[in-house]
Amino acid sequence: MKKNKLKFKTIISVVIGGGILSLLFFSLKYNFNISFILKDILYFPITVMDLDKEYSLNLDSRTMELEKELDDLKNILNINSSLTDFEMVNATVINRNVSYWNEELIINKGKNEGIKEGMAVMDGSGLIGRVIKTSLTTSTIKLITSNSNDNKISVKIWCNNDSFNKVLEQDENNNLIISGVDNDLDIKEGDLVTTSGLSDIYPSGITIGSVEKITYDKFGVSKKVFVKHSGDLENIRFVAVLKRGI
Repeated sequence: MKKNKLKFKTIISVVIGGGILSLLFFSLKYNFNISFILKDILYFPITVMDLDKEYSLNLDSRTMELEKELDDLKNILNINSSLTDFEMVNATVINRNVSYWNEELIINKGKNEGIKEGMAVMDGSGLIGRVIKTSLTTSTIKLITSNSNDNKISVKIWCNNDSFNKVLEQDENNNLIISGVDNDLDIKEGDLVTTSGLSDIYPSGITIGSVEKITYDKFGVSKKVFVKHSGDLENIRFVAVLKRGI
C-alpha cells in the first residue's frame, strides 16, 4: 500500500516537473513570459471566488429591487380600494430625463386608456403630479416638485384637530413649501398635508406629505413651512392616474 502511494506521488511529481520544464523550454524558445501563465494558474481559484461573491451580491441586489417593486404595486392596489369615486389607470414609468428629474416623467398609458390632460397622478404614497400631455400610448406627468409658475396646489395643513387651507409651491431647489403662514397658527413638525379639493384637478384628501421644517421671515411676521413628501419622489416606478367615475 505504501509502495503504491509512493509510486503515485512520484508520478505526480514527474508530471508537474515535466510540465514546468516544458513551459520553461517554450518560454526560452519562443520568447514569451511564463509568469503570466503561472499567475493565471495560481490565482484561478481566487478569481472564481470573487466571481461567486459578485454574483451573490448582484442576486441580493436584484432580490431587494423586486421586493421594492412588489411593495410599490401593493400600495397602488391599496389606493385603488380607497378612492372609490375614481377609476384608476395603473401605469409604469418608462422615461425620466436626468436633466429634468424633478420636473416630469413619462408613463406607458395614454389616450387609448382614456387618460386626459389635467388628471391627477399618484404613486403608492401620495400625490406626485398631473398629466400635461398625452399620446395614444404614453402620457407626460408634471411632478409636484416642478417649480413652474403654473404648478401651485391648494392644500390643507392638519393640526390640532383642525385644518387650514394654504397654497403649496416649489422653491428654486424643488423643495415643497408653503409661504406666508400666519404666526398664530400652531403648526408643528409632522402635521399632515393633503390636497384641499379646492381645484378642478386634484381631489380632496389626497396625501402629499407632512411638515418637515418651519422657518420665519426676517421680520418675524409669518412662517414658511417645508413639506416632506410621504413617498420617495426620486424612485417612482408605478403610478395611478385618477379618472373621475361617471
